[in-house]
Amino acid sequence: MSTVNENLKPDGVYHCRGGIERYIKTFPTGGYWKGKNYLFDRRMEQTPDIKDNGLVENDIDSKCCLCRYKWTVYRGQFKCNRSLCRVPVIVCDSCTNIATEKPETLVCELCREGYRAPAQVPDLVSMKRKADEMIDSSNEKIILSKKPKEYHTNQLFLRRVPLTASFQKVKEVLGTNKVVALKWLTDKQSGAFYGSCIVLISSPECKKQILERKEGFKIDNKKIRVNEVFMKDGDELFQNEFVQSEFPPIGR
Repeated sequence: MSTVNENLKPDGVYHCRGGIERYIKTFPTGGYWKGKNYLFDRRMEQTPDIKDNGLVENDIDSKCCLCRYKWTVYRGQFKCNRSLCRVPVIVCDSCTNIATEKPETLVCELCREGYRAPAQVPDLVSMKRKADEMIDSSNEKIILSKKPKEYHTNQLFLRRVPLTASFQKVKEVLGTNKVVALKWLTDKQSGAFYGSCIVLISSPECKKQILERKEGFKIDNKKIRVNEVFMKDGDELFQNEFVQSEFPPIGR
């Protein structure tokens, strides 16, 4: 048996999300897609919508399995007649009569290179189950490797804060004895306040009480949103400075 051509071995098998139909619609010029997609309906074949037919043909190096002349159209439902192979083969118009009268002459490219189809039908259900187990195991490792999110124990993020807000109003709303400091968040270019701030809370217990308040908070009749603050590496927002500015900055 001859050695199988290395060019016939795929680097990998991938599932295209949404299928070839969506891929070609997303990339009407073809993207990484080359050649034609055979369809089992009246359309017969599918190619990128706006890709030149000449370029499509140049991408394909298929041949008639009998005369070896370049041919890119699959018609007649001819199949390889070697053993259990039965892979569809391309036959040109000139060789159609021979293929019909002598089907034993039809040989696919794989069988020409020495491929032999397995004598037993693979257990697809078992293979799918093993593949699913591998994916689940891989996903579990990824989840376990992710660092869990951590929150500052003494900080809260306020958003949708009105421009009429002040440090005093924030303290009155959240609790005068609960708020230690406040930092108005501003646009980097203009330096103007854009409706958000971070508040330093006196203790984790006070932070918990604020978050558990069901009726929410309002400043000048505008409801504000209160959330926890993610802890990031090198986060030193309140370690070096305590911004006590009474009113939010209006910018440069």
